[in-house]
Amino acid sequence: AGKLSALGQMSAGISHELNQPLMAIQSFAENGEMLIERGRTEGAEENFRRISEMARRMGRIIKNLRAFAKQEVEPAKKTDVVSVINEAVAMSEGKIERGQITLDWVPPSEPVWVLGGEVRLQQVLVNLISNAADAITEAGADQRQISVGVTQGEKVTVTVRDTGPGIDEPEKIFDPFYSTKAVGSAEGMGLGLSISYGLVQSFGGAITGQNAPGGGAVFSIEL
Repeated sequence: AGKLSALGQMSAGISHELNQPLMAIQSFAENGEMLIERGRTEGAEENFRRISEMARRMGRIIKNLRAFAKQEVEPAKKTDVVSVINEAVAMSEGKIERGQITLDWVPPSEPVWVLGGEVRLQQVLVNLISNAADAITEAGADQRQISVGVTQGEKVTVTVRDTGPGIDEPEKIFDPFYSTKAVGSAEGMGLGLSISYGLVQSFGGAITGQNAPGGGAVFSIEL
């Protein structure tokens, strides 16, 4: 039931994400045709450049979705976590926009290498960002912000922090079927964080969740 619900939500999100650039492509193509008929080739070139940008954007969306759907069985390897976060953020854009949430993520200028699996890490981060968006939306928080950060030391730590209501029972947050969502909610069955815990452990990492100082929740992935 949870998987079917998630599939329905993802299908709606895909339709929304692809429909916008498709409508823009149609508009730019019609404008370009009109400008060529009037002999204004410079204006037409700009329209064609924008069509190309939109096509690349659609290609990125489809590439991310195909990668996200793969079952990664390869062992952990050297992975750029900045690139993985960028892809997870791109996958979550629709939900963040619909929730009128501000995302605070400033990518480092250089790659940050960790031992992990690109697809598994992306799945974990999409889950954490999605949960944060749900918590903020359900709580009707005045301040709607999700902050993603990377810190480097002996190990690399990725944090996802939200301005939602926080966690009632942090010690249970990774238990299977534990959920803070309303009974009968279509948003999930309390398995997302349990699965994320196993995925992070599969390449020697650790994940924790706790209440953040000043309110909200913060999840940390140590790699």
